[in-house]
Amino acid sequence: MKRAIIGLLGMLTIGLISCKKKDIPENVSINGLGGDVWQKTALDKWLYDSITSPYNIEMKYKWDITEFDFVFTLVPPKEGVVIPVTQSVLRLWIDTYNKAAGTNMFMKQYAPKQIVLSGSPALNKDGSGVAGLAEGGLRILLFSMNTFNQKDRARVEEMAQLIHHEFTHILNQKKAYPPSFEKITADAYLPGSWNQINATTDPPFRYGFVSNYGRSQPGEDIAEIVAWMLVWGKDGYEKRIADFLASKPAKNNGESDVDYNIRIGPILAKNKDGIAKLRQKEALIVQYFKDSYKLDLYYLQTLVQESIKELTK
Repeated sequence: MKRAIIGLLGMLTIGLISCKKKDIPENVSINGLGGDVWQKTALDKWLYDSITSPYNIEMKYKWDITEFDFVFTLVPPKEGVVIPVTQSVLRLWIDTYNKAAGTNMFMKQYAPKQIVLSGSPALNKDGSGVAGLAEGGLRILLFSMNTFNQKDRARVEEMAQLIHHEFTHILNQKKAYPPSFEKITADAYLPGSWNQINATTDPPFRYGFVSNYGRSQPGEDIAEIVAWMLVWGKDGYEKRIADFLASKPAKNNGESDVDYNIRIGPILAKNKDGIAKLRQKEALIVQYFKDSYKLDLYYLQTLVQESIKELTK
């Protein structure tokens, strides 16, 4: 799914747009049909040895505009970012899942076979930028890679959230999550207006979600919960919930204590109910990972946190 970055961490919203490709214009040459000759370089050998040979994944950085939607104007990735990006993909995603599964065969079986890099974001008409997408379980496209910095924790967490979100879609495509998941907050999904909600004044936790984007549809909801649980880690996830439950609306000027408590009572009750629903979804997700893939999501959460810390130290 294509996703639009609007903010970062708790304020970051990932937005869905169409994944449908446009027809290829007649005047665009297509690589691989003859006439294009690539000389293998030391970088190509490193990629082959590091990710292609062990995991059967192609990290495609050589520019091929036909890989992308023609409505966007994009630039190629700089060769200097390819290794840092690949190292981060390996540590944040491939290594963590393999270690959680106890075997390198896990990602050989379930990972998409191609990752395609773009140097720039794909900008929408509203100014938001597409961060990435997963296509049919076969490949993942990563945008904005020319600004990636391994030592910038915010950028590393952004990449981790992106790739774990997209991979959750792939796992869900291979083995469906329980139908009961989407019933927990069935009346709170807003497919047409989720991006019009102010997450500060009307936080998604209140309705059982970790982000506004999770309210767009159940498939995005489960992907958002998994990705943010992994990126925030257990301590960060629990702290955000605790802080939310402890927070209270500001008192209005001249408002008496009695009136204030009467006004905020239903709000605090709604907040508590929202977290209870989120906990129900969390439990279903944890069981889904265990039953479908024999994975302990909480252990995976710890591994991702260790990888983020190691990359950014």
